[in-house]
Amino acid sequence: MKINILVALIFSFSFSTLAEIKKTSAKTDGEAIAVYFENDSRSLGGPGSDQSYTNGFRASYIYAENKLPLWAEKPISGLKILDGTADHSKLNLGISLGHQIYTPNNIGESNLIPNDRPYAGWLYLGVAANIKEEHSAQFFEVDLGIVGPSARGREVQNNVHDWISKYRAAGWDHGLKDEFTLQLSYQKRLKIYAQKNFDLLPYYGMGVGNVLTAIHIGALGRFGTNLLDDFGPSRPSSNDGDSFISPMTADHPRKISYYGLFGVRTNLIARSIFIDGNTFQSSHRVTRIPLTFDTELGFGVQILPFNIVWRFVTRSPEFEERKTFVSFASLNLVYFL
Repeated sequence: MKINILVALIFSFSFSTLAEIKKTSAKTDGEAIAVYFENDSRSLGGPGSDQSYTNGFRASYIYAENKLPLWAEKPISGLKILDGTADHSKLNLGISLGHQIYTPNNIGESNLIPNDRPYAGWLYLGVAANIKEEHSAQFFEVDLGIVGPSARGREVQNNVHDWISKYRAAGWDHGLKDEFTLQLSYQKRLKIYAQKNFDLLPYYGMGVGNVLTAIHIGALGRFGTNLLDDFGPSRPSSNDGDSFISPMTADHPRKISYYGLFGVRTNLIARSIFIDGNTFQSSHRVTRIPLTFDTELGFGVQILPFNIVWRFVTRSPEFEERKTFVSFASLNLVYFL
């Protein structure tokens, strides 16, 4: 019963925030709606493997720069780290609803697969803040959610498979059990080299919570025409947040921007619920590999008011029992209001 109440609260808070957004008449730079899709299906440009990290979705509303909603004014003003610090810094606040699904390789097997990862779904509501300065940006996020059957991973996956006439996943009975989740994420990005046609954006960060406890370091590079004066795109599976993408403004003419991108990332993982299993009760688990890395290649196009970024991500083995690389596609769609 408590689990269902949490799920209801996540959705009701999301809809109440949308209602507040509709009442807002003044719009300034940076206000946007963002939708993220990650999947290993060929229809999104993935390998078509339907394994490991099989699907991710996130929908976000990003408030305009230095504009706080009423519900956030007191909490934000009480945090010195989100003070707006100096006149030259810009603050974006965002709220998001996210869902992720993880499965073993053989989803047609109804019995427990001891040497593969457990089934898991994660549903969460996130509140994020991004502070941008000329050469750096800091991102903070708090996610409250649920892992387990109440996250509806089984229903989402199998309903989609019914829709595309593909066989259902048969092993969800061996998935993680219900567990409330609290996840804190931080990342800092630097702009160490920026030209009109090329930039380099190193970053580092960490996550703390019962979903993931880890640190990471990486870099993004972009090359193209009329590169955006921002800190690069993000993707939901890597705790990058939402609000690094910025629209062109009066200071940056509305030219079409298009670019290729490449990235590398190293993760040092102390605990992942999707590998190590439930935190407070017994569940299926596998032996985590603490050091992993991601590589990505892709492209981006911005034709205001739209920004589109597609990437192909490859991830190194995450657990000892099945040392295979996995890949998936990531698509960001941003609409500036």
